[in-house]
Amino acid sequence: MSPDPKAPADPASPFAPANGQVVLERHEDDYSLQLVISSDERRCLASIVPTRAASDLLDEQRLLRDLEQGGICDGVRLEAIRDFCQKACKGENQRQVVLAATEAPQKGKDGWLELKVRLAGSANEGGFVENEKGQVDLYTLNLFTCVEPGQEIAVLHPPEEGVSSFTVTGKLLPAESGAEAEVRLGSGLHRDGDRFVADLAGRVEWSEQVLAVSEDYVIHGDVDLSVGNIRFPGNVFVRGDVLDDFDIRCGKNLTVVGNVGACHLIIDGDVSLGSMAGKNEGLVKCGGNLKARYLNSVYIECLGDVVVDNEIRNSVVKSGGAVLLPGGQISGGETVALKGIEAKIIGATAGVPTRLCAGVYFPENDRLAFLKSQQKSLTLQRKFIHHCLGPLEKQVTQAGETPGALEKRLQILRDRLVLIDKMEADIKRELSQFTFGEHPGNAKINVQRLIKEQVRIQLGTVSDELRFEQFGPLSIIADPVRGLLSFNEYSPLTINADDMEPQEPAADPNADDSLQQGSRVP
Repeated sequence: MSPDPKAPADPASPFAPANGQVVLERHEDDYSLQLVISSDERRCLASIVPTRAASDLLDEQRLLRDLEQGGICDGVRLEAIRDFCQKACKGENQRQVVLAATEAPQKGKDGWLELKVRLAGSANEGGFVENEKGQVDLYTLNLFTCVEPGQEIAVLHPPEEGVSSFTVTGKLLPAESGAEAEVRLGSGLHRDGDRFVADLAGRVEWSEQVLAVSEDYVIHGDVDLSVGNIRFPGNVFVRGDVLDDFDIRCGKNLTVVGNVGACHLIIDGDVSLGSMAGKNEGLVKCGGNLKARYLNSVYIECLGDVVVDNEIRNSVVKSGGAVLLPGGQISGGETVALKGIEAKIIGATAGVPTRLCAGVYFPENDRLAFLKSQQKSLTLQRKFIHHCLGPLEKQVTQAGETPGALEKRLQILRDRLVLIDKMEADIKRELSQFTFGEHPGNAKINVQRLIKEQVRIQLGTVSDELRFEQFGPLSIIADPVRGLLSFNEYSPLTINADDMEPQEPAADPNADDSLQQGSRVP
Protein backbone atom coordinates (compact mmCIF):
# COMPACT_ATOMS: atom_id res chain seq x y z
CA MET A 1 0.00 0.00 0.00
CA SER A 2 1.34 3.41 -0.91
CA PRO A 3 1.98 5.77 1.99
CA ASP A 4 -0.42 8.56 2.71
CA PRO A 5 0.98 11.92 1.66
CA LYS A 6 0.37 13.17 5.20
CA ALA A 7 -0.80 10.92 8.02
CA PRO A 8 -3.27 12.43 10.55
CA ALA A 9 -1.77 13.25 13.94
CA ASP A 10 -2.72 11.35 17.10
CA PRO A 11 -3.89 13.96 19.66
CA ALA A 12 -1.93 12.13 22.37
CA SER A 13 1.23 11.79 20.23
CA PRO A 14 4.28 13.96 20.95
CA PHE A 15 5.07 13.94 17.24
CA ALA A 16 3.98 16.49 14.63
CA PRO A 17 1.86 15.33 11.68
CA ALA A 18 4.01 13.12 9.50
CA ASN A 19 4.64 13.89 5.83
CA GLY A 20 4.36 10.29 4.70
CA GLN A 21 3.16 6.97 6.11
CA VAL A 22 3.62 6.18 9.78
CA VAL A 23 4.63 2.52 9.81
CA LEU A 24 5.41 2.33 13.52
CA GLU A 25 4.63 4.50 16.52
CA ARG A 26 5.33 3.15 20.03
CA HIS A 27 4.87 4.90 23.36
CA GLU A 28 6.66 3.47 26.37
CA ASP A 29 7.46 4.79 29.82
CA ASP A 30 11.01 5.75 28.81
CA TYR A 31 10.41 7.09 25.30
CA SER A 32 8.10 7.51 22.34
CA LEU A 33 9.31 6.30 18.90
CA GLN A 34 7.91 6.95 15.44
CA LEU A 35 8.99 5.54 12.05
CA VAL A 36 7.73 7.24 8.88
CA ILE A 37 8.19 6.27 5.22
CA SER A 38 8.45 9.37 2.99
CA SER A 39 5.91 9.98 0.28
CA ASP A 40 8.38 8.87 -2.44
CA GLU A 41 9.07 5.68 -0.40
CA ARG A 42 12.83 6.18 -0.65
CA ARG A 43 13.49 7.25 2.95
CA CYS A 44 12.62 6.05 6.41
CA LEU A 45 12.65 8.84 9.00
CA ALA A 46 12.76 8.17 12.72
CA SER A 47 11.77 10.46 15.61
CA ILE A 48 12.21 9.75 19.33
CA VAL A 49 11.25 11.62 22.51
CA PRO A 50 13.02 10.10 25.60
CA THR A 51 11.63 10.82 29.08
CA ARG A 52 14.94 10.06 30.71
CA ALA A 53 18.52 9.18 29.98
CA ALA A 54 19.60 5.57 30.32
CA SER A 55 22.37 3.51 28.74
CA ASP A 56 19.94 0.71 27.88
CA LEU A 57 17.10 2.95 26.73
CA LEU A 58 17.25 1.77 23.09
CA ASP A 59 19.72 -0.60 21.51
CA GLU A 60 20.51 -1.11 17.84
CA GLN A 61 19.05 -4.60 17.61
CA ARG A 62 15.72 -3.43 18.96
CA LEU A 63 15.64 -0.57 16.45
CA LEU A 64 16.54 -2.91 13.59
CA ARG A 65 13.60 -5.16 14.58
CA ASP A 66 11.37 -2.10 14.61
CA LEU A 67 12.50 -1.24 11.08
CA GLU A 68 11.86 -4.79 9.93
CA GLN A 69 8.44 -4.69 11.54
CA GLY A 70 7.71 -1.51 9.61
CA GLY A 71 8.67 -3.24 6.36
CA ILE A 72 12.00 -1.43 5.94
CA CYS A 73 14.40 -3.80 4.19
CA ASP A 74 16.52 -1.74 1.80
CA GLY A 75 18.96 1.12 2.20
CA VAL A 76 19.37 0.69 5.96
CA ARG A 77 22.11 2.93 7.36
CA LEU A 78 23.82 1.17 10.26
CA GLU A 79 25.92 4.19 11.23
CA ALA A 80 22.84 6.37 11.40
CA ILE A 81 21.08 3.73 13.56
CA ARG A 82 24.04 3.52 15.93
CA ASP A 83 24.21 7.31 16.27
CA PHE A 84 20.43 7.52 16.75
CA CYS A 85 20.51 4.98 19.59
CA GLN A 86 23.45 6.63 21.33
CA LYS A 87 21.76 10.02 21.35
CA ALA A 88 18.49 8.47 22.54
CA CYS A 89 20.30 6.87 25.48
CA LYS A 90 21.60 10.32 26.40
CA GLY A 91 18.02 11.59 26.55
CA GLU A 92 18.22 13.72 23.37
CA ASN A 93 15.09 14.41 21.37
CA GLN A 94 15.55 13.59 17.65
CA ARG A 95 13.23 14.47 14.81
CA GLN A 96 13.09 13.13 11.27
CA VAL A 97 16.43 11.31 11.30
CA VAL A 98 17.06 9.30 8.12
CA LEU A 99 17.73 5.68 9.08
CA ALA A 100 17.23 4.16 5.63
CA ALA A 101 17.41 5.67 2.16
CA THR A 102 17.74 4.50 -1.42
CA GLU A 103 18.95 6.24 -4.55
CA ALA A 104 16.54 7.60 -7.12
CA PRO A 105 16.43 5.66 -10.38
CA GLN A 106 18.81 7.16 -12.93
CA LYS A 107 17.48 8.06 -16.33
CA GLY A 108 19.45 6.60 -19.22
CA LYS A 109 21.73 8.77 -21.29
CA ASP A 110 19.98 10.35 -24.25
CA GLY A 111 21.03 9.42 -27.74
CA TRP A 112 23.54 11.84 -29.24
CA LEU A 113 25.21 12.72 -32.50
CA GLU A 114 28.97 12.39 -32.63
CA LEU A 115 30.44 14.69 -35.27
CA LYS A 116 33.57 13.35 -36.94
CA VAL A 117 34.49 16.73 -38.44
CA ARG A 118 35.19 20.22 -37.19
CA LEU A 119 32.45 22.84 -37.60
CA ALA A 120 32.96 26.57 -38.05
CA GLY A 121 32.22 28.41 -34.82
CA SER A 122 32.57 25.28 -32.68
CA ALA A 123 34.61 25.07 -29.50
CA ASN A 124 37.22 22.93 -31.27
CA GLU A 125 38.02 25.37 -34.06
CA GLY A 126 41.34 24.57 -35.68
CA GLY A 127 43.24 27.81 -35.11
CA PHE A 128 46.91 28.15 -35.98
CA VAL A 129 48.86 25.05 -36.98
CA GLU A 130 52.62 24.59 -36.72
CA ASN A 131 54.49 23.00 -39.57
CA GLU A 132 57.31 20.48 -39.14
CA LYS A 133 59.76 23.34 -38.56
CA GLY A 134 57.69 24.81 -35.76
CA GLN A 135 56.58 27.76 -37.89
CA VAL A 136 53.04 29.13 -37.69
CA ASP A 137 51.14 30.50 -40.69
CA LEU A 138 49.10 33.36 -39.26
CA TYR A 139 47.02 33.51 -42.42
CA THR A 140 45.74 29.92 -42.28
CA LEU A 141 43.26 29.15 -39.50
CA ASN A 142 41.62 25.83 -40.55
CA LEU A 143 38.29 26.97 -39.14
CA PHE A 144 36.39 23.89 -40.28
CA THR A 145 36.82 20.56 -42.01
CA CYS A 146 36.22 20.35 -45.74
CA VAL A 147 34.62 16.99 -46.49
CA GLU A 148 34.72 14.90 -49.63
CA PRO A 149 32.03 12.61 -51.11
CA GLY A 150 31.94 9.29 -49.28
CA GLN A 151 33.49 10.68 -46.09
CA GLU A 152 31.88 9.75 -42.77
CA ILE A 153 30.83 12.97 -41.06
CA ALA A 154 28.80 11.82 -38.04
CA VAL A 155 27.66 8.77 -36.05
CA LEU A 156 24.32 8.57 -34.25
CA HIS A 157 24.56 6.88 -30.84
CA PRO A 158 21.38 5.21 -29.50
CA PRO A 159 19.91 6.10 -26.08
CA GLU A 160 21.04 4.04 -23.12
CA GLU A 161 18.97 2.14 -20.54
CA GLY A 162 18.59 3.77 -17.16
CA VAL A 163 19.62 2.34 -13.76
CA SER A 164 16.67 1.07 -11.71
CA SER A 165 16.39 1.38 -7.93
CA PHE A 166 14.19 0.20 -5.04
CA THR A 167 12.13 1.78 -2.30
CA VAL A 168 13.11 1.25 1.35
CA THR A 169 10.41 -1.41 1.42
CA GLY A 170 11.97 -3.29 -1.52
CA LYS A 171 9.60 -2.17 -4.25
CA LEU A 172 11.23 -1.82 -7.69
CA LEU A 173 11.56 1.73 -9.03
CA PRO A 174 11.98 1.33 -12.82
CA ALA A 175 14.35 3.73 -14.59
CA GLU A 176 13.40 5.80 -17.60
CA SER A 177 15.40 5.12 -20.75
CA GLY A 178 17.17 7.97 -22.56
CA ALA A 179 15.45 9.79 -25.39
CA GLU A 180 16.28 9.26 -29.02
CA ALA A 181 18.42 12.04 -30.50
CA GLU A 182 16.51 14.12 -33.02
CA VAL A 183 18.45 14.36 -36.27
CA ARG A 184 16.77 15.55 -39.43
CA LEU A 185 18.50 14.77 -42.69
CA GLY A 186 19.40 17.81 -44.79
CA SER A 187 20.87 17.96 -48.26
CA GLY A 188 24.23 16.72 -49.42
CA LEU A 189 24.46 13.52 -47.40
CA HIS A 190 22.80 10.17 -46.77
CA ARG A 191 22.32 7.88 -43.81
CA ASP A 192 23.89 4.44 -43.69
CA GLY A 193 22.59 2.78 -40.53
CA ASP A 194 23.84 4.96 -37.70
CA ARG A 195 26.44 6.63 -39.94
CA PHE A 196 26.01 9.83 -41.93
CA VAL A 197 28.05 10.00 -45.14
CA ALA A 198 28.69 13.04 -47.35
CA ASP A 199 27.46 13.02 -50.93
CA LEU A 200 29.03 16.38 -51.81
CA ALA A 201 32.33 18.15 -51.32
CA GLY A 202 31.81 21.03 -48.93
CA ARG A 203 31.39 21.78 -45.24
CA VAL A 204 29.11 20.23 -42.63
CA GLU A 205 26.29 22.27 -41.10
CA TRP A 206 24.55 21.23 -37.86
CA SER A 207 21.80 23.61 -36.82
CA GLU A 208 18.35 23.18 -35.27
CA GLN A 209 18.74 19.40 -35.36
CA VAL A 210 19.33 19.43 -39.14
CA LEU A 211 22.54 17.85 -40.44
CA ALA A 212 23.59 18.83 -43.95
CA VAL A 213 26.58 19.24 -46.24
CA SER A 214 26.69 22.59 -47.99
CA GLU A 215 28.62 23.47 -51.12
CA ASP A 216 28.48 27.13 -50.09
CA TYR A 217 30.77 29.03 -47.72
CA VAL A 218 29.50 32.52 -46.91
CA ILE A 219 31.72 35.09 -45.20
CA HIS A 220 29.50 37.88 -43.91
CA GLY A 221 32.35 40.36 -43.45
CA ASP A 222 35.91 40.75 -44.72
CA VAL A 223 38.46 38.04 -45.35
CA ASP A 224 41.04 39.06 -42.77
CA LEU A 225 42.91 37.54 -39.83
CA SER A 226 39.63 36.38 -38.28
CA VAL A 227 38.91 34.26 -41.36
CA GLY A 228 42.34 33.52 -42.80
CA ASN A 229 43.16 31.96 -46.14
CA ILE A 230 40.28 30.04 -47.66
CA ARG A 231 40.56 26.60 -49.23
CA PHE A 232 37.10 25.23 -50.02
CA PRO A 233 35.83 22.67 -52.55
CA GLY A 234 32.52 24.44 -53.23
CA ASN A 235 31.26 27.99 -53.76
CA VAL A 236 32.65 30.92 -51.75
CA PHE A 237 30.65 34.12 -51.21
CA VAL A 238 32.35 37.11 -49.52
CA ARG A 239 30.04 39.97 -48.54
CA GLY A 240 32.95 42.27 -47.65
CA ASP A 241 36.49 42.76 -48.93
CA VAL A 242 39.46 40.42 -49.32
CA LEU A 243 42.43 42.15 -47.72
CA ASP A 244 46.03 42.03 -48.99
CA ASP A 245 47.93 38.73 -48.71
CA PHE A 246 44.87 36.54 -48.11
CA ASP A 247 44.40 33.79 -50.68
CA ILE A 248 41.28 31.95 -51.78
CA ARG A 249 41.12 28.57 -53.50
CA CYS A 250 37.76 27.03 -54.26
CA GLY A 251 36.49 24.21 -56.40
CA LYS A 252 33.47 26.03 -57.79
CA ASN A 253 32.53 29.72 -58.01
CA LEU A 254 33.77 32.78 -56.11
CA THR A 255 31.79 35.95 -55.50
CA VAL A 256 33.30 38.97 -53.72
CA VAL A 257 30.91 41.87 -53.24
CA GLY A 258 33.64 44.28 -52.14
CA ASN A 259 37.21 44.89 -53.18
CA VAL A 260 40.15 42.48 -53.49
CA GLY A 261 43.72 43.46 -52.69
CA ALA A 262 47.06 41.84 -53.50
CA CYS A 263 45.77 38.29 -53.22
CA HIS A 264 45.93 34.99 -55.07
CA LEU A 265 42.56 33.64 -56.21
CA ILE A 266 42.68 30.11 -57.67
CA ILE A 267 39.12 29.25 -58.70
CA ASP A 268 37.87 26.27 -60.71
CA GLY A 269 34.59 27.94 -61.69
CA ASP A 270 33.39 31.50 -62.31
CA VAL A 271 34.69 34.59 -60.51
CA SER A 272 32.73 37.77 -59.74
CA LEU A 273 34.56 40.65 -58.06
CA GLY A 274 33.71 44.19 -57.10
CA SER A 275 37.20 45.37 -58.04
CA MET A 276 40.78 44.23 -57.60
CA ALA A 277 43.93 46.27 -57.01
CA GLY A 278 46.71 43.71 -57.18
CA LYS A 279 49.75 45.99 -56.70
CA ASN A 280 51.56 43.85 -59.31
CA GLU A 281 51.26 40.87 -56.93
CA GLY A 282 47.58 39.99 -57.36
CA LEU A 283 46.79 36.79 -59.25
CA VAL A 284 43.53 35.31 -60.53
CA LYS A 285 43.27 31.91 -62.19
CA CYS A 286 39.79 30.69 -62.98
CA GLY A 287 38.33 27.87 -64.99
CA GLY A 288 35.16 29.76 -65.92
CA ASN A 289 34.22 33.37 -66.61
CA LEU A 290 35.43 36.43 -64.72
CA LYS A 291 33.37 39.56 -64.05
CA ALA A 292 34.57 42.71 -62.30
CA ARG A 293 34.02 46.44 -62.19
CA TYR A 294 37.71 47.35 -62.22
CA LEU A 295 41.08 45.57 -62.44
CA ASN A 296 44.39 47.26 -61.64
CA SER A 297 47.88 45.70 -61.67
CA VAL A 298 46.61 42.12 -61.69
CA TYR A 299 47.77 38.98 -63.50
CA ILE A 300 44.78 37.00 -64.76
CA GLU A 301 44.45 33.64 -66.47
CA CYS A 302 40.84 32.82 -67.29
CA LEU A 303 39.60 29.95 -69.43
CA GLY A 304 36.28 31.70 -70.05
CA ASP A 305 35.28 35.28 -70.85
CA VAL A 306 36.59 38.30 -68.95
CA VAL A 307 33.92 41.00 -68.59
CA VAL A 308 34.88 44.30 -66.93
CA ASP A 309 32.55 47.27 -66.48
CA ASN A 310 34.98 50.17 -66.10
CA GLU A 311 38.68 49.57 -66.71
CA ILE A 312 41.55 47.14 -66.96
CA ARG A 313 44.65 49.12 -65.98
CA ASN A 314 48.28 47.96 -66.19
CA SER A 315 47.27 44.32 -65.95
CA VAL A 316 48.08 41.11 -67.78
CA VAL A 317 44.79 39.47 -68.80
CA LYS A 318 44.75 36.16 -70.64
CA SER A 319 41.41 34.71 -71.65
CA GLY A 320 40.36 31.45 -73.26
CA GLY A 321 37.21 33.29 -74.32
CA ALA A 322 36.66 36.97 -75.09
CA VAL A 323 37.72 40.09 -73.18
CA LEU A 324 34.77 42.45 -73.10
CA LEU A 325 34.63 46.06 -71.90
CA PRO A 326 31.82 47.52 -74.03
CA GLY A 327 31.64 50.58 -71.78
CA GLY A 328 35.16 50.51 -70.36
CA GLN A 329 38.84 51.02 -71.14
CA ILE A 330 41.94 48.85 -71.49
CA SER A 331 44.82 51.00 -70.30
CA GLY A 332 48.37 49.62 -70.32
CA GLY A 333 49.47 46.05 -69.75
CA GLU A 334 48.80 43.04 -71.95
CA THR A 335 45.50 41.52 -73.02
CA VAL A 336 45.29 38.15 -74.79
CA ALA A 337 41.99 36.58 -75.85
CA LEU A 338 41.08 33.59 -77.99
CA LYS A 339 37.67 34.86 -79.10
CA GLY A 340 38.34 38.54 -79.54
CA ILE A 341 38.64 41.79 -77.60
CA GLU A 342 36.13 44.62 -77.38
CA ALA A 343 36.40 47.89 -75.45
CA LYS A 344 35.13 51.43 -75.58
CA ILE A 345 38.63 52.91 -75.31
CA ILE A 346 41.99 51.17 -75.74
CA GLY A 347 45.35 52.64 -74.80
CA ALA A 348 47.02 54.73 -72.12
CA THR A 349 48.59 58.16 -71.85
CA ALA A 350 52.10 59.22 -70.85
CA GLY A 351 53.78 56.68 -73.07
CA VAL A 352 52.53 53.57 -71.25
CA PRO A 353 52.44 50.72 -73.80
CA THR A 354 49.33 48.60 -74.25
CA ARG A 355 49.63 45.18 -75.92
CA LEU A 356 46.69 43.29 -77.46
CA CYS A 357 46.63 39.82 -78.97
CA ALA A 358 43.49 38.06 -80.25
CA GLY A 359 42.82 34.63 -81.73
CA VAL A 360 45.44 32.89 -79.54
CA TYR A 361 44.84 30.11 -76.98
CA PHE A 362 47.15 31.30 -74.23
CA PRO A 363 47.76 27.99 -72.31
CA GLU A 364 49.43 26.45 -75.35
CA ASN A 365 51.30 29.62 -76.30
CA ASP A 366 52.54 30.07 -72.75
CA ARG A 367 53.68 26.47 -72.54
CA LEU A 368 55.58 26.72 -75.80
CA ALA A 369 57.21 29.98 -74.72
CA PHE A 370 58.17 28.41 -71.38
CA LEU A 371 59.78 25.39 -73.05
CA LYS A 372 61.81 27.60 -75.39
CA SER A 373 62.86 29.83 -72.50
CA GLN A 374 63.98 26.81 -70.48
CA GLN A 375 65.87 25.43 -73.46
CA LYS A 376 67.72 28.74 -73.87
CA SER A 377 68.47 28.92 -70.13
CA LEU A 378 69.88 25.39 -70.09
CA THR A 379 72.09 26.19 -73.09
CA LEU A 380 73.53 29.19 -71.27
CA GLN A 381 74.10 27.12 -68.12
CA ARG A 382 75.93 24.45 -70.10
CA LYS A 383 78.15 27.06 -71.72
CA PHE A 384 78.97 28.63 -68.35
CA ILE A 385 79.80 25.25 -66.75
CA HIS A 386 82.16 24.31 -69.60
CA HIS A 387 83.77 27.73 -69.21
CA CYS A 388 84.40 26.97 -65.52
CA LEU A 389 85.50 23.37 -65.97
CA GLY A 390 88.54 24.22 -68.12
CA PRO A 391 90.41 26.33 -65.54
CA LEU A 392 89.52 23.93 -62.72
CA GLU A 393 90.81 20.90 -64.59
CA LYS A 394 93.96 22.84 -65.43
CA GLN A 395 94.50 23.63 -61.74
CA VAL A 396 94.12 19.94 -60.89
CA THR A 397 96.68 18.98 -63.52
CA GLN A 398 99.18 21.51 -62.26
CA ALA A 399 98.70 20.48 -58.62
CA GLY A 400 99.51 16.85 -59.38
CA GLU A 401 96.89 15.67 -56.98
CA THR A 402 93.31 16.81 -56.47
CA PRO A 403 92.75 18.89 -53.33
CA GLY A 404 89.44 18.28 -51.60
CA ALA A 405 87.92 21.69 -52.38
CA LEU A 406 88.75 21.46 -56.10
CA GLU A 407 87.39 17.94 -56.30
CA LYS A 408 84.16 19.01 -54.67
CA ARG A 409 83.71 21.94 -57.07
CA LEU A 410 84.41 19.70 -60.07
CA GLN A 411 81.91 17.12 -58.87
CA ILE A 412 79.19 19.74 -58.36
CA LEU A 413 79.66 21.06 -61.91
CA ARG A 414 79.72 17.57 -63.42
CA ASP A 415 76.54 16.59 -61.55
CA ARG A 416 74.89 19.73 -62.83
CA LEU A 417 75.86 18.83 -66.39
CA VAL A 418 74.23 15.42 -65.99
CA LEU A 419 71.05 17.09 -64.77
CA ILE A 420 71.12 19.58 -67.66
CA ASP A 421 71.48 16.70 -70.13
CA LYS A 422 68.35 15.08 -68.70
CA MET A 423 66.34 18.31 -68.65
CA GLU A 424 67.36 19.17 -72.21
CA ALA A 425 66.34 15.72 -73.40
CA ASP A 426 62.92 16.07 -71.72
CA ILE A 427 62.34 19.53 -73.23
CA LYS A 428 63.49 18.41 -76.66
CA ARG A 429 61.12 15.44 -76.53
CA GLU A 430 58.18 17.61 -75.48
CA LEU A 431 58.95 20.20 -78.16
CA SER A 432 59.12 17.51 -80.84
CA GLN A 433 55.69 16.26 -79.79
CA PHE A 434 54.15 19.69 -79.27
CA THR A 435 51.14 20.51 -81.43
CA PHE A 436 48.52 23.22 -81.18
CA GLY A 437 45.03 21.95 -80.51
CA GLU A 438 41.86 22.87 -82.27
CA HIS A 439 40.61 25.99 -80.49
CA PRO A 440 38.21 27.99 -82.66
CA GLY A 441 39.01 31.64 -82.08
CA ASN A 442 38.43 35.10 -83.44
CA ALA A 443 41.48 37.26 -84.23
CA LYS A 444 39.51 40.48 -84.00
CA ILE A 445 39.55 43.64 -81.88
CA ASN A 446 36.54 45.93 -81.61
CA VAL A 447 36.87 49.58 -80.59
CA GLN A 448 33.74 51.48 -79.69
CA ARG A 449 35.17 55.01 -79.42
CA LEU A 450 38.96 55.38 -79.50
CA ILE A 451 42.21 53.42 -79.77
CA LYS A 452 45.25 55.46 -78.74
CA GLU A 453 48.83 55.56 -79.97
CA GLN A 454 51.46 53.11 -78.73
CA VAL A 455 49.03 50.24 -78.73
CA ARG A 456 50.76 47.09 -79.93
CA ILE A 457 48.41 44.69 -81.74
CA GLN A 458 49.09 41.12 -82.80
CA LEU A 459 46.55 39.22 -84.87
CA GLY A 460 47.82 35.91 -86.18
CA THR A 461 51.09 36.57 -88.06
CA VAL A 462 50.52 40.32 -88.29
CA SER A 463 51.84 42.71 -85.66
CA ASP A 464 51.77 46.49 -85.59
CA GLU A 465 52.23 49.36 -83.16
CA LEU A 466 49.93 52.31 -83.73
CA ARG A 467 51.58 55.70 -83.85
CA PHE A 468 48.38 57.69 -84.10
CA GLU A 469 45.04 57.33 -82.40
CA GLN A 470 42.05 56.05 -84.34
CA PHE A 471 38.40 56.72 -83.67
CA GLY A 472 35.69 54.11 -83.64
CA PRO A 473 33.48 52.38 -83.90
CA LEU A 474 35.69 50.03 -85.87
CA SER A 475 36.82 46.40 -86.06
CA ILE A 476 40.50 45.52 -86.46
CA ILE A 477 41.45 42.31 -88.23
CA ALA A 478 44.60 41.01 -89.91
CA ASP A 479 45.42 41.32 -93.59
CA PRO A 480 47.93 38.46 -93.83
CA VAL A 481 48.47 38.94 -97.56
CA ARG A 482 49.82 42.45 -97.12
CA GLY A 483 51.14 41.85 -93.63
CA LEU A 484 49.06 44.75 -92.33
CA LEU A 485 46.27 45.42 -89.89
CA SER A 486 42.95 46.19 -91.47
CA PHE A 487 40.64 48.76 -89.86
CA ASN A 488 37.13 47.77 -90.93
CA GLU A 489 33.68 49.02 -90.29
CA TYR A 490 32.48 47.86 -86.87
CA SER A 491 30.85 44.43 -86.60
CA PRO A 492 30.09 42.44 -83.43
CA LEU A 493 32.41 39.69 -82.22
CA THR A 494 29.78 37.17 -83.21
CA ILE A 495 31.07 37.73 -86.75
CA ASN A 496 34.40 35.97 -87.07
CA ALA A 497 37.41 37.72 -88.55
CA ASP A 498 37.82 34.80 -90.98
CA ASP A 499 34.45 35.71 -92.48
CA MET A 500 35.45 39.36 -93.08
CA GLU A 501 37.34 40.92 -95.98
CA PRO A 502 40.29 43.16 -95.09
CA GLN A 503 39.81 46.78 -96.08
CA GLU A 504 42.03 48.18 -98.82
CA PRO A 505 44.83 50.40 -97.44
CA ALA A 506 44.88 54.11 -98.21
CA ALA A 507 45.87 54.84 -101.82
CA ASP A 508 47.83 58.07 -101.14
CA PRO A 509 51.50 57.11 -101.26
CA ASN A 510 52.49 60.26 -99.38
CA ALA A 511 50.10 59.66 -96.49
CA ASP A 512 51.87 59.27 -93.21
CA ASP A 513 49.35 56.82 -91.95
CA SER A 514 50.23 54.37 -89.23
CA LEU A 515 47.59 52.04 -90.58
CA GLN A 516 50.05 51.12 -93.35
CA GLN A 517 52.95 50.47 -90.97
CA GLY A 518 52.28 46.75 -90.62
CA SER A 519 55.00 44.22 -90.00
CA ARG A 520 54.99 40.48 -89.88
CA VAL A 521 55.77 38.62 -86.70
CA PRO A 522 59.06 36.79 -87.24
